[in-house]
Amino acid sequence: MSNVATDKTSLFKNLAIAGCAFCVAACGGNSDTEKATALLQQAEDAYEAQNYSMALALTDSIKNAYPKEIDVRREALHLATKATEGLTLRNLEQADSISAVLAVRGDSLQRQLKFVKNPIEGYYVAATADPAKFFNTTGLQARVSPNGDFYLMSSLKGKSVKSTSVEVSAGGESATTATVNHDGERNDRSMGGEVITFMGVECDSLGHFVSRHAGEPMTLTFVGASSYSIPLPESQAQEIALLYDYATTLRRFKVASLEKERLGRAVEISRSQAARTFIDKNSEK
Repeated sequence: MSNVATDKTSLFKNLAIAGCAFCVAACGGNSDTEKATALLQQAEDAYEAQNYSMALALTDSIKNAYPKEIDVRREALHLATKATEGLTLRNLEQADSISAVLAVRGDSLQRQLKFVKNPIEGYYVAATADPAKFFNTTGLQARVSPNGDFYLMSSLKGKSVKSTSVEVSAGGESATTATVNHDGERNDRSMGGEVITFMGVECDSLGHFVSRHAGEPMTLTFVGASSYSIPLPESQAQEIALLYDYATTLRRFKVASLEKERLGRAVEISRSQAARTFIDKNSEK
């Protein structure tokens, strides 16, 4: 978010400066050709200084203020394509850097996990977790699908709450999963236990909450026809925080990778446009 705010501030600042430059050029007594050429020179200076946003703002001023100055506008158009390429390359470098950092972090987190094979779909759990014993205990277990989707399993053993959701509280705050009604599958009440699977958005806020309060005492409450509360075991809280961090990192890595692809295509488009708008001044003499 801070990068977006900075980009917007920079853009507004450049537009304001470009507006001032246009006013200076417009208020002089020179012809429109001279005024447009002066703005073009300023745009070229901004481009050489790698202030691509300023160069684009100035070339845009030429396009809007001097529609009859065809030759200058042609040069400004070519410069704008080069400035767009420069700005896009800069953004691509940033996206590549972010992607590399996230890849390293994802690998580091994955080394703290183990993959559990399953006839339907395998999943990751914390290396310290034991999925086979989980259903005979009371608590929560975080899992991540091979695609990076975070989900939670709740298990309540030896109590009849008819639970449909769970809540975790700490420090006067709390987060709750969505309600999953009893259906014998995702909400199962057999063999003396109540087991619920919460998928994706149904448990994302709770995963985030546990991650944010990791290290603090937390209370787990099973909510249904009645309620039942226990202290959330610290080991389970740590595992939830780890899995949530891993899923979030994978999600951010996918977004960064898609952004890299988009910017890579944008660079190629800018280069193609620059080639089409190139002016060989020597051939025009």
